[in-house]
Amino acid sequence: MAENLKQVPEGKVLRFTGGERLSHWVHAFSYLILLFTGLAVMSVTFRPVMAIVGGIDNARIIHRVFAIVFVVIVGLLFFIGERKHHWSWLRSVFVWTKADAMHVKAFAVEFFGGHGNYPPQAKYNGGEKINSLITIFGTVFITLSGVIMWFPQYFPIGLVRFAYPIHDLSMIFMTAALIGHMYLSLLHPESRVALQGMVKGHVPESFAKTHHGAWYEEIQKQEKS
Repeated sequence: MAENLKQVPEGKVLRFTGGERLSHWVHAFSYLILLFTGLAVMSVTFRPVMAIVGGIDNARIIHRVFAIVFVVIVGLLFFIGERKHHWSWLRSVFVWTKADAMHVKAFAVEFFGGHGNYPPQAKYNGGEKINSLITIFGTVFITLSGVIMWFPQYFPIGLVRFAYPIHDLSMIFMTAALIGHMYLSLLHPESRVALQGMVKGHVPESFAKTHHGAWYEEIQKQEKS
């Protein structure tokens, strides 16, 4: 922590390390490629657009290549490099507090441009934890169903048929979460500041205090000690 803080400009707070940002962008980029090619595989409506990649056959190949990136590369980052931060995130999204529940309750106000009335939040607030859970479970279901669809000869026909709607529903939920996530990070007047954390690694102290007050106090204590 202390070593990373030396690289943070004055008035800023380290939000995400290089390893955390790498995981995020590999996951995001590979998912967008999977979504783009997957829509063409799923529906003939989108197939004319696949001329960009040389046709539907190439789209299927690209889809499978990035499926491996989506699962294997991101998965490996939990075991190499900055493992502590990845596992800390995974544990935190399954631990809910009263502050998280109050954030979710006030989230409608936050989502539509205001600042919700909620207590100081940890590094990941209630809304971010919900987004993370959708990502985690969506990834699990879309991966398992994708493996079954990729190798149908090794599974019962009933399970193969069941895998298709599971794959599609997982995609729908994850894409809905992605749209909300992009709105908050690119357009929302208050929360779009958070994008700096995923691009540069740090955010303004003012943002950390107002949106993640409990986490800000924690890192201030760590810095002093």
